[in-house]
Amino acid sequence: KPRAPSLATAAVWGATSLAASPPMNSDLGLIKGADVLLMFIESYGAVSFDQPAFDRGLTQSRSELEAAIRATGRDVVSAYVESPTFGGASWLAHLSLLSGVEVRDPDTNALLMTRKRDTLVTAFGRRGYRTVAVMPGLWQRWDIPDQFAMAQMDALEVKRTARAPLFVFFPTISTHTPFTPTPPYQPDWPRMLTDAPYEPADLERAWDQEPDWLDLGPGYVEALSYTYRALGGYLRMRAEHDFVLILLGDHQPPAAVSGEGARWDVPVHVIASRPEVLRRLRARGFQSGFRPAGSALVPMHGLLPVLLEVFGDRN
Repeated sequence: KPRAPSLATAAVWGATSLAASPPMNSDLGLIKGADVLLMFIESYGAVSFDQPAFDRGLTQSRSELEAAIRATGRDVVSAYVESPTFGGASWLAHLSLLSGVEVRDPDTNALLMTRKRDTLVTAFGRRGYRTVAVMPGLWQRWDIPDQFAMAQMDALEVKRTARAPLFVFFPTISTHTPFTPTPPYQPDWPRMLTDAPYEPADLERAWDQEPDWLDLGPGYVEALSYTYRALGGYLRMRAEHDFVLILLGDHQPPAAVSGEGARWDVPVHVIASRPEVLRRLRARGFQSGFRPAGSALVPMHGLLPVLLEVFGDRN
């Protein structure tokens, strides 16, 4: 991916005005006391449900994740939203959701980054939440596995006692193009934070994987399956914890995977043990279960006011 533009470029690019920010005055009363984890799953597009081969390949790992949701006393609702980007430039999706302003190009991105506006993060911060960003990066051939990033977040933030509730912004990385090598899943979560998180044979098998640049689809399915397993494992490890987990895609995978004419929609799932929150989301068009249906309910930036409205009342 190209890097995000520097703030200095805003003055020389074409963007000169921005849309108004939406109101961010929810009291968050319906999620009071819960930790809210906003996780953007890299390259998680509607194509993962729309293409039959991908859908079949992901059936088992999706079923396992949904079973983990149910087994831990939680429920899930799902929908599609329209991403402002396709195949890359994830930060356009991130910023659109966090700001509630549509960001489809580098000009708008750079201009918005020069302004001091309320965001979803500041809305939670005003209500007493500790706001945290978990930002694994792309620097080596095999980077920070999603499971390790989750385990580290848990150890540093979730497990702390006598703390404020958390709002965590967490873009994952293990489903980034070219999708392989895919890390092994480690069911022994404490081991992830040791010097030897994997069995040597598992590690060797993972390192033996090479991207097939002419057929990235199987690697895409395997990478998403890994992330589903990690999410399900984390929910089971923290079975009694009060989470509101928001999972959504940033964009479709590149056209070499998604194919010609793929839509720009991405899934969004809300997992929680808060019946009224889930009821409100269903009233806004979300479907019960892990499978979204239909077309996008709103563009990405339109999801912010939806979330604030279902999380509490305006004040």
